[in-house]
Amino acid sequence: CAGSKDVFDEIKDNGLKVMGKASHFFNDEVGYGTRAKLVVNSLMGTMMAAFGEGLALSESLGLDGAKMVEVIGQGAIQSPMYNLKGPKMLAQDHAPNFPLKHAHKDMALASDMAKAAGVEYSVMDKAEELLRAAREDEELELADLDFSAVFEKIHKESTSEVSKKRKMGD
Repeated sequence: CAGSKDVFDEIKDNGLKVMGKASHFFNDEVGYGTRAKLVVNSLMGTMMAAFGEGLALSESLGLDGAKMVEVIGQGAIQSPMYNLKGPKMLAQDHAPNFPLKHAHKDMALASDMAKAAGVEYSVMDKAEELLRAAREDEELELADLDFSAVFEKIHKESTSEVSKKRKMGD
């Protein structure tokens, strides 16, 4: 949050708790909460893009995708997002929790913030480009699906036999 610290302190233990797991105060200046949200969502989108590419590579190398989700979930890179989304991605279940179009919007805004701040952001920018391509793909129609649907765009752009066989709904 940003804005009045007095108001934040007054409502953090009752009103804000219903909105999420934790509340954090960043600055008296309005907009700092939004900045934090964009940084987090951009990182999450980048993680999803990398995870999707890793799963696509795993499957294309003949590795069991479900087993790879399990292995990833047991190592240093484990993430609740991977454990939640991985099995759904493999099953082509992209029921929206965070629509791809909104994830992409936040990533594009974060990229603009990075440019304005003079921050190297090339990895995040490549992930933003991938999510944008997924959002704009008229054949796949992924924009309103969960941001994990970027996995379908990864397979569409890949040339492996596994990717060629994978189609939405199959």
